[in-house]
Amino acid sequence: MKTLLWGASLGSLVIAGQVQAQDRANTTDHAALEQDRGQIDTIVVTANRRSESVQDSSLSIAVIGGDDLADAGVSEATDLGSVVPGLTVSLGGGVVQTYMRGVGDFATNANAESAIAYNIDGVYISRPNGIGPIFFDLERVEVLKGPQGTLYGRNATGGAINLITRKPEAGFSGEVSAEIGNYNARKISAAAGGGTETFAVRGAIQYNKHDGYLSDGYNDADSIAGRLIARVRPSETIDLTVMGEYLDMDSQGAATIKRSMFTPVPEDHWEGPSIGNIQQPPTAFIPGGTRIEDDGFNDTKVKAVSAELNVDLGGATVTFLPAYRDTDAAYLTYTPGFYYNTAETSKQTSIELRLANDGEALTWVVGGYFFDEDQTQNYELRAIPIQQSTVSTELGTRAYALFGEATYSISPEFRLIGGLRWSRDEKSQSGLSNAILPTPGQTDNFAERDFEDVSWRAGFEYDVGPENMLFGTAATGYKAGGFFPSVPYPDNSYEPEQLTAFTLGSRNQFLDRTLQLNLEGFYWKYDNKQERFLGATPGGTTGLLTTNAGKATLYGASMDMQFKPTRNDIFHFAVEYLHTKYDRFLYQVYNPSSTAPIINSYPENATSCSLGPVEPYTANDAIPPLQYDSTQSVDCSGKPLVRAPKWTGSMGYQHTFELGGGTVIIAGADGQFSSSQYLSPDFIESGRDNGYLSINADVTLELQSGLSIKIWGRNLTNEAIYTGGGRYAFSRPLAAGGDPTLFYANIRAPRTYGGTVKFRF
Repeated sequence: MKTLLWGASLGSLVIAGQVQAQDRANTTDHAALEQDRGQIDTIVVTANRRSESVQDSSLSIAVIGGDDLADAGVSEATDLGSVVPGLTVSLGGGVVQTYMRGVGDFATNANAESAIAYNIDGVYISRPNGIGPIFFDLERVEVLKGPQGTLYGRNATGGAINLITRKPEAGFSGEVSAEIGNYNARKISAAAGGGTETFAVRGAIQYNKHDGYLSDGYNDADSIAGRLIARVRPSETIDLTVMGEYLDMDSQGAATIKRSMFTPVPEDHWEGPSIGNIQQPPTAFIPGGTRIEDDGFNDTKVKAVSAELNVDLGGATVTFLPAYRDTDAAYLTYTPGFYYNTAETSKQTSIELRLANDGEALTWVVGGYFFDEDQTQNYELRAIPIQQSTVSTELGTRAYALFGEATYSISPEFRLIGGLRWSRDEKSQSGLSNAILPTPGQTDNFAERDFEDVSWRAGFEYDVGPENMLFGTAATGYKAGGFFPSVPYPDNSYEPEQLTAFTLGSRNQFLDRTLQLNLEGFYWKYDNKQERFLGATPGGTTGLLTTNAGKATLYGASMDMQFKPTRNDIFHFAVEYLHTKYDRFLYQVYNPSSTAPIINSYPENATSCSLGPVEPYTANDAIPPLQYDSTQSVDCSGKPLVRAPKWTGSMGYQHTFELGGGTVIIAGADGQFSSSQYLSPDFIESGRDNGYLSINADVTLELQSGLSIKIWGRNLTNEAIYTGGGRYAFSRPLAAGGDPTLFYANIRAPRTYGGTVKFRF
């Protein structure tokens, strides 16, 4: 790994020197050619809490412009995985599950708190089910990989995804677009705004609807979202922005597709799970048992308001960022293979206060953060006649943080970075879990715990040349512990997780900024990784439990290249290699009682991990239906992290045909690829995606009047791309006629195509 890092860094230095020397030697010969080429656009980011070119940032960052997001068909978080290497986004019922380089959260309920923080204009979005289709009228999306905390209000171990909206400007401008496609797709987007330098307003709205990609109607879309932003600048030193948001999703929701190593699966990858019997769980074949039906729904509403006040004090700028978000979600899903009906609410308040200075030699920012969230959760789980239970909980989180970071210039070319963060999280859980099957019972979900941590960031930046920078950073990240229901206190909690990340990279532009080459090597150490899994509880029911997996090691390298040989041609290629391994992943499972007088055990084919000896669980011996239960250790040490493919990447080419009179035709094609990955910590073949290559293409006619017409196709290779899922928790062993490899997986959209008409004014 060290050889890889130093090789990448030294290689960039050598290339920089050689290409700069070649540029000086050929300045006269190629002056005319270079003038005709045009240059790669400068992308300005604010991830470092100041405006700077992404080429001047030492953060591990990928940036996608708002127009590029729209061109790629990105409407919601689950679409992001198709444009960012190393990022996997899936759904657990109505909850967004995000993994970055294998760091993420197997979230399906209100207890989930993602290791990847989503922020919109600096405001943290706490609920993974409240992210939704909000990727419209954006200036850009910044995807940061690795721990974030010394510059952000809410800390994150694995990374952050920052949504930056388009702000009101003086004058008047806007755009409206209409899109149609197969699966009866229709999307209408509109945005307009304007005003003066003192006061300006911008409003945006998007309606998105399509039929289900699965043949029984699941994996559909039906949403409307709006955003209104007002900006007031009464003087040169005061800048106030106020934003209101509204989101309404009302769809059939997401479903999962059966996969198995021992029983038949449908030939059509997108056949709905409720059709016929081939994908039904074992309970469907018992009179009165639970079947997968087509009555699922996802009804989620989000209302939010936030403000950002910037006051220039002369020597520094103070930023005040208050926000409130209200999320009301209800959904019915059969993921993975059983009935899960839930209603959740979240009321989130956050306040962030920062003081920053962007000086010649010293740049710094210090801040404080307060976060308060109250949640309710009520759900019913059915796998009749094996299990039926209800859970009602109230969750509370109150968090405080102090953070700061500074960059000091030792010389015009060399800078040092240092940052520190203190975090405190106070969490509570209350409510009851009621078991109906296999035997009536009640569990008190009470729990209270506080967590504290100090994390840091250090590094350097060195300008090798005018367009070449070498950087190295080390940072730690922390995510607080938490709780899960249906297990008595104190066994219903888990510990915080920590991540230490080392990065060495370089950012380079050559050939008069027509060639851009960015390289990174990284090494991450994971301690107490929080891993969620479907497991049985001591009450005989099954729930989503959380354990601290132990230790894991991740390392790899990435390359991002853009080449613009002429002003009408641009090539792009990005690739990332990732090696992951659990150094220690050992946890205990509870095996519900069997129906015969034999102590039950974990099915061997249900995991490729090592199983420990069966230990009788004696606490339930007084309850006849539970007297043959047991506990057992599962050792997955040495396994790769889930949703962490070794190879991911993208490539693309675009050409512009100039027809004269301001009319152009833009034709492009791009592709994304990935090697295989495990989708859940069961580590079985039916729970593995085998890798893919997906191709997209589009042709756009743009007129000088602002009108454009586009024809597009996505996933033209019709690849079945599985992004998540889970093993059916109620399967009997193979010897008893069961299928312990029964797995239900999320699947991306099949081949889609259509057209878009847009008018800008």
